[in-house]
Amino acid sequence: MTVKSIRLADVAQDRGLVGGPFGSSLLSKDYVSTGVPVVRGANIGRGRFLQGPFAHVTSDKVARDLERNTAEPGDLVFTQRGTLGGVALVPGEPPSKYVVSQSQMRLRVNPVTTHAEFVYYACSTANFRRQITDRAISTGVPHINLSILGDLVIPDMPLLQQQAIAEVMGALDDKIAVNEMFRATAGELLRHAYVLAASRGAREKGFLTAISVEYGEAFKGQHFSRPGEGRPLIRIRDLRTSRPQTWTVEERRSESVVRRGDVLVGMDAEFRPMAWVGDEGVLNQRVCRMSSTSAGQAYVREAIKSPLAHIESYKTGTTVSHLNKSDLVSAKVLMLPHDAQQAFSDRYDPVYQAEVAAAYENQALTALRDTLLPALMSGKLRVRDAEKTVQEVL
Repeated sequence: MTVKSIRLADVAQDRGLVGGPFGSSLLSKDYVSTGVPVVRGANIGRGRFLQGPFAHVTSDKVARDLERNTAEPGDLVFTQRGTLGGVALVPGEPPSKYVVSQSQMRLRVNPVTTHAEFVYYACSTANFRRQITDRAISTGVPHINLSILGDLVIPDMPLLQQQAIAEVMGALDDKIAVNEMFRATAGELLRHAYVLAASRGAREKGFLTAISVEYGEAFKGQHFSRPGEGRPLIRIRDLRTSRPQTWTVEERRSESVVRRGDVLVGMDAEFRPMAWVGDEGVLNQRVCRMSSTSAGQAYVREAIKSPLAHIESYKTGTTVSHLNKSDLVSAKVLMLPHDAQQAFSDRYDPVYQAEVAAAYENQALTALRDTLLPALMSGKLRVRDAEKTVQEVL
């Protein structure tokens, strides 16, 4: 099936494609604590819809200087400079009006011919981002303008097909969003639970007395392999995504095998404890696993946050800060009596494991979304087949 293309300018309403305000029309001194939210780069790229926190301006400021630079529910907002390729929808719930900042652009589609969420998904594909990269103005800070944005193309499909694709992809994104909300809630619950528990009789102990630390091995580059060949190698760069990009066929005598739920810490730059939510892999150098024989993973992750943050704080300003064993030798960690640790773990480790499971499920859902989306946009996959696949996993 051959799918024709259509320019974004041709799906827009009359005057539907606008940029942010010029120069002094919007300055940081105009920001107030409440009012009409301002869309900036940080509000784009963390999901289908705009995400806070927002800066605000007064309604009077909008009426006086910024009315033509506003966005409403159903509009799309694109990044114009810096990290290009960001796009988000203005959500349907209040507030009903946003201001687009100087580094963003707004698209309001013609609803008679075009479904806004379909346009969002079409603009989220690698093909669309490639168009931006190819057309971006690279002098100074990389950027695009309204003319370039309007000339970029998306698949031209009948409205009913657009709606169907948006519904299928939206179902996946809704589930991903629910999981993310659960993860955030679970993380806050565990943080507060630890603080409360620690206030009721926790005592300082030497870090290495209370916490077991396993260091990664120096796997050799000549044994690195393609993904799928050998075993995943967990490096510092993988901690935030839990998606290893390097595999190894090497086996080392003292290697540490990492399993889902293990608490890992990078030893360069930032020393933030992370729950590993990916598949089993082996631990590379400059990454360590932390655990305790007397407390579960939930307690360990929360207990080591403060001492690691303290170490990071006094190393700030060095060329590249490293976490060394000597830092841990002098560090202290708050530990409850054994019975209290066990009670905490019995109660909260299931919450921790549910948080990990939600993150792992999101990896699978995201991979499925990223597979289905280009196939639907190219016409290689029928919507009814995609619907069936999505129904099987939701």
